[in-house]
Amino acid sequence: MTTVALVAFIFLRIGFWLFAPPNPDEAYYWLWGQHLDFSYYDHPPLQSWIQGLITAVFGKSLFTLRSLNLITNGIFFYTYYRILQYLYGDCARRYIWWIILAISASPLYSIMLSLAWHDHLAITLSLVGAYLCIRFLDEYRVNGNGANWRLYGCAIALALALITKYNSLFMTLGLLVAIATHPQLRKLFRDLRIWLCVAIYAIIFSPVIHWNYSNNFQSFRFYVNRSVDTGTPIMRLLEPLGFVGISLLMLSPFIAWLLWKGFFKELPRQETVYKHIALWTFAVPTVLLMLISLVSTALYYWNIHAYLLLFPLLPLAVSSINGRVAGGKSKVFYAAQGIGLLFTTLFVWNSCIFPVSALWGKDGDQDGRMLFGWSEVVAEVQKIANTLPEKPLIVTSDYRSAAALAFEMHNSQVTALSKRISQFTIWNLQNATQQTGKSAILISDQWYPLTDEAIAHFEQVKPVSKVAISRFGVDLKIYEIAIGKNYQP
Repeated sequence: MTTVALVAFIFLRIGFWLFAPPNPDEAYYWLWGQHLDFSYYDHPPLQSWIQGLITAVFGKSLFTLRSLNLITNGIFFYTYYRILQYLYGDCARRYIWWIILAISASPLYSIMLSLAWHDHLAITLSLVGAYLCIRFLDEYRVNGNGANWRLYGCAIALALALITKYNSLFMTLGLLVAIATHPQLRKLFRDLRIWLCVAIYAIIFSPVIHWNYSNNFQSFRFYVNRSVDTGTPIMRLLEPLGFVGISLLMLSPFIAWLLWKGFFKELPRQETVYKHIALWTFAVPTVLLMLISLVSTALYYWNIHAYLLLFPLLPLAVSSINGRVAGGKSKVFYAAQGIGLLFTTLFVWNSCIFPVSALWGKDGDQDGRMLFGWSEVVAEVQKIANTLPEKPLIVTSDYRSAAALAFEMHNSQVTALSKRISQFTIWNLQNATQQTGKSAILISDQWYPLTDEAIAHFEQVKPVSKVAISRFGVDLKIYEIAIGKNYQP
């Protein structure tokens, strides 16, 4: 079962990378890399900087879009192998396959390690930083010093994680609280090297500060004010329970149970602070997000860093005396693999072939439906553009469709007019002078129709065409195309 599951997970991951159309957010972040800047509205810049470099060198393709995932997956699992070597010695060669299976069977990690979003890079850098930190702290306890390269390497990795995605800050906070609560480690705060690490952290994060300062702190304000809920007090009190429930479901209840059991077993290496660090890097973000959920939105995937250091404890729960999967735990471990394979298969099927939920109604799973049909839309847009006297603006009614269309057309100037503020809003402000007075081809759908505010930017808007998207005889979407005259920002 284990070998079959491992091979299946690998083939499904490769199949997704090579054949799944870009998720709209994948295309959105790719587009950032075609407009290099110090940072961006939704997230910090590192992922998109690297995407821009890869595209500049190797061109645009599905492979280059997700090639960074291949690199980060390799570093991610190699770092786990080094952690397992440190904790278990030669058993690491067997245990690493268990960790790969457990992480692949978790819906949360299966999604985030597959998609060319920011998360795969952020959690890889956070894991590297945490590992270097643990090795440094164990040395520090023994000789009162510790290797400088590990400490500074930790600071660099954690800072790079933070300029990849803001929730990477949770790993840094967890490590700091772990140091502060350990009697032998808290004196580190009097060590000059820690403050040099703070300086390194600040220097690496400075492009994000500069961008926010130059753009009225839009990105910081977006996260501070995001999805504030004014629901009843009773509903707000139930939000932490909902956060915990969906987090367990997406981590995998089977994997969560094994991690819980493993945490309370003894490690072969007795002198390490590993479990102390693992506890606090889990507790700090989990508690903070539960508190945030009382007043605002806390999404389950924001807590993705919390479980990173728990996975190497899984062998303690499932291994027998001879180092193989223990009989009693094997059922839980195999159940996790089975459910994980089912989820991953559906995820890849929905992404590559057909959104299954479309069979159950015409209004469900709009995100899934949006993956398909962009080549048909591009063909119609190009046909209409050829009838116009000058090159038109290409405008859609939402950031998702604008990004997907931009990737399909390989046109970084596609933009969006939408009520929702996005990076397109900022680009439209920057490009207002060049866009004024131009004609535009407007693309919208029933999910995000053109708003009155968008139409008001034009002297005249005339519907000209519709593109119906279907797969296997099932209607997915209808895109409406119009021509707008004399755009006024």
